Amino acid sequence: MYQMYASHNAVFAQPRMRANWVRELGDKINGGLAISGGIVYAVSFDRKLYALDEATGSVRWSAQTDDILMSTPVVAGGLVIVGTGHNGFLRPEDANSQIWGRPQGNDFLAYRSGDGHLAWQFHTPGENMPTPAIARDTVVFANGDLHAYALTLATGQARWQTPLPGVATMAGATIVDNDVFISTCHNAPYVCETRALDIRDGHTIWTNPIGGSDCSPAAAYGLIFINGNRDDERRFHTGGIDIVAAIEKRTGRTVWTYAAEPGPYTFPESNERQIAGTIVDGVLYQPIGNASRVIAFDARTGRVRWNLPTWANVKMSPVVAGGHVYFGDVSGVLYKVDQRTGRVMHTSSFMQPFSTSPPIIVGNTLFIANGSLVVAMPLDWV
Repeated sequence: MYQMYASHNAVFAQPRMRANWVRELGDKINGGLAISGGIVYAVSFDRKLYALDEATGSVRWSAQTDDILMSTPVVAGGLVIVGTGHNGFLRPEDANSQIWGRPQGNDFLAYRSGDGHLAWQFHTPGENMPTPAIARDTVVFANGDLHAYALTLATGQARWQTPLPGVATMAGATIVDNDVFISTCHNAPYVCETRALDIRDGHTIWTNPIGGSDCSPAAAYGLIFINGNRDDERRFHTGGIDIVAAIEKRTGRTVWTYAAEPGPYTFPESNERQIAGTIVDGVLYQPIGNASRVIAFDARTGRVRWNLPTWANVKMSPVVAGGHVYFGDVSGVLYKVDQRTGRVMHTSSFMQPFSTSPPIIVGNTLFIANGSLVVAMPLDWV
C-alpha cells in the first residue's frame, strides 16, 4: 500500500545499502516511490512508469501510459500496479456531477516487474490517482467516479464495487486485517468522511464524518488516523482549519481530534489539502499542510509533544529512522528533525520544491523525489 505499511513509515533494513546518485525523469514526480527487489519504481507527469536500479539509478525499463501518473506504484506477485489520472472535474460547471477525471476515463495498469510488459488493465469512468492497496490476492482502491473497487491481483478481474458518497482524489486505500479504510469528499457542498469496508465483499462496516480525499488513512494501536479540513470562507477564498483525528478501528468512534491554526489552502506543486501522517513508537507525525507546520501527537491521547514551524508547507508524509524525522517542504528544504524534541538538526536546500512524494529509507540511503529528479543520498549526509 502507500508507503508500504499502514503506519506509513517506509523504512527498510538493508545494512549494506549506501547509494549516491541522481536520475532525471521526463517530468515532475508527484507519486510516491516504491522499492522492491533492488528496483526503485517511480511515476512521472511524462506518463511513464520507470524501474530504476537501486544501487546506480540506471533505467532498467520504462512503460508508457496514456495519461499522467500520480499514484504510488504498489508491487506484489511479480506485478507493479499504477493508476492514471486527470486532475479536475469531468463537468466543472455542473455541481451535481461529482466525477473527477476526463471524458474517456482512466485505467489501473499492472506491469510485469521483471521487464515492464503490460499484464492487465482495468478501466473506470473516473481518475485513478489514489494508490491501491493489496492484501493477499486482492487489489482495492477508491477513485474519482464515487466508487471503491476490488480486483483479483493476478488477472485484474473485478470482484466487487461499492458506491461512495464522494471521490478519492489522492486518498489511497489502507488495509488492516480484513478491513479497508478509505477517505472521500463530496465537493458541492464540501463534505468528507472516512469509511471502513469489508475486503471480502465491499460492504460498509462504519462511517465517520471526518475525512480527506487527498490522503491515505494511517493505522496503528487499534486506531485510524485522519487528516481533514473545515473550510472558513469568511476569512479565506480557499482556506480553513486542518483537523487531525484518531478513530477507533473497530467501531468508527472518534477518540480524539485536534484543530490546527487556520490558513489558506495553497497550490504550488500540489493543491493537496490533506496529508497522510506517519506513526512510530506511539507518536503520530502529522504535517499541517495549510499552516507550514509538522506536529507530533501522542497517538493514543492526541497530546501535542512538539509543534514545529517549517519554512513552507509540507505536503508529504514524514519517515522516521535512527531517532530522526525526515521530510521536505514546497520551498525545496529537506529537514532532519530530532524525533523526541522536534528540534531541527539539519536542513538541505534543493533546487526544486518538494511535492507530495515522501521519502523512503533503505539501509543507510534516503530515496526522495525532487521535481523531476529521483535522488538517492547517504543518510548521514542529510
